[in-house]
Amino acid sequence: MKKQAVSYAIIRFQPHIETEEFANIGIVLVAPRVGYLDFRLETRRLGRLTNFFDSVEATTIRGVLKSYDVELTRIKDLAGYGADGQSRFAFEPSDNAEHLFHALTKDREGIIRFSDVRFAMTEDPTAKLDALFDYYVRRNFASSVYREGLLEKHVRNMLRLRAIDKNFKRRTFDDGIYSATFPFVEIAGDEPVKILKPIYLGQDDPTRILDHGNKWLFTIHRLKKLLPQEIVFAVEGPTGQSLPQRAFQETVEQFRKNGIQVVDATKERDVAEALGF
Repeated sequence: MKKQAVSYAIIRFQPHIETEEFANIGIVLVAPRVGYLDFRLETRRLGRLTNFFDSVEATTIRGVLKSYDVELTRIKDLAGYGADGQSRFAFEPSDNAEHLFHALTKDREGIIRFSDVRFAMTEDPTAKLDALFDYYVRRNFASSVYREGLLEKHVRNMLRLRAIDKNFKRRTFDDGIYSATFPFVEIAGDEPVKILKPIYLGQDDPTRILDHGNKWLFTIHRLKKLLPQEIVFAVEGPTGQSLPQRAFQETVEQFRKNGIQVVDATKERDVAEALGF
């Protein structure tokens, strides 16, 4: 299958024109050669919008996005591109889809704005649209590994500022079959006496929160005989979402039931006190 040129724009929510602040909420993409015009719009995971634009009522945000979803669906239908990839109109599909795309993304005042039009090559416009949405809106690059890397950097800077970073070393514990590496292990002499592990539990999906927490519970149980008694998990949780919050609280409770001290990774004082400083 040959690659074809596509054009796309990022859909942005910008309620305050004065500050020019915005959040990415969707993608619209056109493949002119086949008359393909489609979009992806975030209408469910709105915690980031309601937290950032706290002066705008959550009901207002939901209403705006649902109304715009209806409007984009109408424009998509006007493009005439059916599910089978065939045009529903007699004229060239490329004329209709491309014209509608450029009319839609033309710069204008309003709460919903668009980025500059961008270009890409792809064999599958739908797959490309999904990938762009996952990247620019769902931010799939900000995985648990990535976020935990940021937490580790934050903790390392905190230890450095308190001139105690030399007390903590990166160490791997291995029972011969299973191994795990902890970024901050306090060493007294040659013996590990305390572990500090930053853990990111702010995922949108509650199942992923539980899975990630259970992974570290298994690690602690598996290597228990090799680890020091004092184990601290510095965690970052979700914001403003009921189901992820419930999963987060359940995970933290399980940590504590298993003798693990849990502190808020974003609060420097709490982390320092847990480390005895």
